[in-house]
Formats: sequence, C-alpha cells, structure tokens
Amino acid sequence: MTRQNIPKNSPIFEVLGTLDELCSQLGVAKRSAGEVSAIIEQIQADITAVCGELAGGKKFVDRDTVARLEQAIDTICADGVEFTGFVLPGSSTAGAALDVARTVARRAERCAVASSQTGGFTRELLAWFNRLSDLLYALARLCDRKTGESTIPTGTSLPIAADGFADKALRLCLAVRERAAQMGVRAVTAVCDAGGNPVAMLRADDAFIASVDIAMNKAFTSVSLKMSTDELSRLAQPGQSLYGIQFTNSNRIVIFGGGVPLVEDGLIIGGFGVSGGTAEQDTALGEFAKDYYEKELI
Repeated sequence: MTRQNIPKNSPIFEVLGTLDELCSQLGVAKRSAGEVSAIIEQIQADITAVCGELAGGKKFVDRDTVARLEQAIDTICADGVEFTGFVLPGSSTAGAALDVARTVARRAERCAVASSQTGGFTRELLAWFNRLSDLLYALARLCDRKTGESTIPTGTSLPIAADGFADKALRLCLAVRERAAQMGVRAVTAVCDAGGNPVAMLRADDAFIASVDIAMNKAFTSVSLKMSTDELSRLAQPGQSLYGIQFTNSNRIVIFGGGVPLVEDGLIIGGFGVSGGTAEQDTALGEFAKDYYEKELI
C-alpha cells in the first residue's frame, strides 16, 4: 500500500511511533539479556520490517511470519517456561526490561486495532501484533528463570502461588499426556484456574492444531458450569434443560467429554481439558485426570 499526504495525527503514525518506542526498549533489554539478545535483535529487525510495510513498503507479515512467532513461543515453553499469568516484574534486569517492552507491544497492538478501522491492516498483521507481546512475555520469564529467582510474588493470595497449583497443573498435563500416548492418542492437555484463566498446556507431537483450543475450552467449560463436559453433554441434548448452551459464551462451551473440574476441600479450584481422541477416549482421559489429581496431587 502507498501512503501519501497523511496528517501527522493520523492513527498510523501512532502505530509507527509506538513500534519505534518498542524497538528502542528492546535495545535496552538486549544489553543485559545474554544469549537471549540474539532473539531480541531478530525481533527488532522484524519490527523494522513491519514499520516498512506499514509505511507503504514491501509486505513482510504473512501466515508464515505469524507461525514463526508461534513456534518461537512453543520452543521457549519447551525449555521450562510456563505462562502462569500473574507475575511481579523485576526478578532480573533483562526480564524487567522485556516486561516494559511487552506493555509497549500491547499498546502498539491497541493502536493497530484502532488504525485498522480505516483499512490497511491484514488479519495476519493484527495476529502478529497479538503474538509479539506473548513472545516478549515468554522471553521475560526465560530471562527471569535463568537468574534462578521466582517471578511469582510472595504473600499473594492467588492459588498459583499459595498452593503450587501451577506445578500441579503441569504434572497433571504430563501424566494425562503419557496416558493418552499409551492409548495411541496424540493429545493436547490443558488446565485453567477457578476463573477460567489458562495455567498450563501441553501438546503432543503432531497433535491436531484444533485440539489446543478445544482442550482449553473444555477446561473452561468444566469450571464455568461446575460439571464435567460429559455430564453437560447429556443436559445439552434436544429437549433437555441446557439445550443450545454451546452457542453461548462466544462459543467456548464444549458439550462432549474430556473436561472435568478440579476439586480440593470441596471447592473447585480449576478445570482440566483434553482433546485429540474420540469422544469416548477423551472422556476416559478426563476421568483419569480427575482420579490422578485427587489421588496423586492433593
């Protein structure tokens, strides 16, 4: 696209200016990031290319570009980094700088969404903005982990910090994924907290891409409705009390087996979801997850 005679207060310049700020902030992070600095420098180069595209130059972002971001996030998570949600920035110099960069990236995304209302932004380009901040979050946690310091604030009342729920969630995902492999199922396993927020997710090699959202939505469903998705499936049949419920909550409600609530001391503290097999296999894996959590992790 070509942009000419555009006022300086045009939304596109807010996007470009915020990306410039982001690139500069990444330069600060790069100075103390050690081996991670090479990744940061590549991100800076990508941001420069995106700025060129937005200014009317060569197209840079396509599906492959977004896929590379996804792959980078998966690679970092495979190195032991978890998306645990709430963190207190400052456990490491590089991690703190990357957290600042992440907030700038989120602001750039908001500016891009606002500017897209007048055109000029592809779906892939908006997806790139969204996934970039997730990558910066993962890099910040990687830098924090390399310092050996915790990124979860002490004294918080959040279940993740108070009772090690994140660790339990990861162990549960690993156990169910192993069980699924024994059944010949390439599964995705996922856990959310009591508020429906993601806590852990593991994807078997060559598992269905669609299973990622399905597994997480099963976990969300079991927490939201305080029942297993297998139980819900019966209540959602024509003529039953919850018929049509799968079309609510932005279509996040799943009405086939594989999702179960996770309960401690009579309280639902999270949900588990698994996807990848038949409805019967996923239901059996969900029941295995419930039993494993209650017998091995509490």
